[in-house]
Amino acid sequence: MKRFSGHEEHLDTELNIVPIIDCFVMLICFLLFTAAFTQLVYLETKLTSNTAVAANKSRSELDQFRLVISMEDEGLRLKTTGSNSKGENVFLPKLAAGYNFKALHEQIITMKIANPDRFSADIEIKAKHQENIVYDQLTAAVDTIRHLNDEEYGALRVAEKKMNKMDLSGSEQDKQVPDSLDKLAHSLLADNTAKNTDQKLLFPDIAIIGIN
Repeated sequence: MKRFSGHEEHLDTELNIVPIIDCFVMLICFLLFTAAFTQLVYLETKLTSNTAVAANKSRSELDQFRLVISMEDEGLRLKTTGSNSKGENVFLPKLAAGYNFKALHEQIITMKIANPDRFSADIEIKAKHQENIVYDQLTAAVDTIRHLNDEEYGALRVAEKKMNKMDLSGSEQDKQVPDSLDKLAHSLLADNTAKNTDQKLLFPDIAIIGIN
């Protein structure tokens, strides 16, 4: 309100909302693209029906067996708890190149041999400076815990065929099966739950905890 020569004058103002509308339109496009990408990732990691049922059962029975892999500043620690657990506590110190994922994978296979019907594991971030744990390290840990690689799975299939006295192809007859995978094949086929699941998977149901 301004005064001119003793008279009051009312000034009409109008709020320009065009810029904020433009921002919302851009946000909608961004959210749509993000949702589509998330759905893609979900489809790539989808479990078979039998494996999903077994994983859900395993997750609901953490009081019987729980496997936690802690990413600490000095290395990786594997601990098991629960009424059906042996209470393992294994520490894998860091190498010069970083976490020892090869040793972690070997320990995971050993634990799967002893617990073929368990499908759940937790990755706990216990590093004091979490920014030091990069995305690539976390992804490598998930892949190491979640499944066998293609070479290992091929050897596992050969071991299972030998157990079932099935015919082997020429390449399969020449394939050397490591002792750990031979034991894994016997363990999986001896368990009613595990033998009907995707046997390339070790602990596919993974939760990440401890991130601030």
